[in-house]
Amino acid sequence: MVSIHVERDKKDITKDFSGTIAALLDELKINKETIVVVKNGEVVSETDKCEGDDKLKLLSVVSGG
Repeated sequence: MVSIHVERDKKDITKDFSGTIAALLDELKINKETIVVVKNGEVVSETDKCEGDDKLKLLSVVSGG
């Protein structure tokens, strides 16, 4: 089971999932442009895979000018 912490919603999800980060974000209906994904303590791209006991943090991107 993949453990997912969604920072913007302040919620934790446990999901039986195996596939790319992009596919997981699509399934969760989260815009890839608005977050940074941290997998097991390292920043990863949407093409990386997640499965098993991976721990993900979906961190909101904040920008300003």
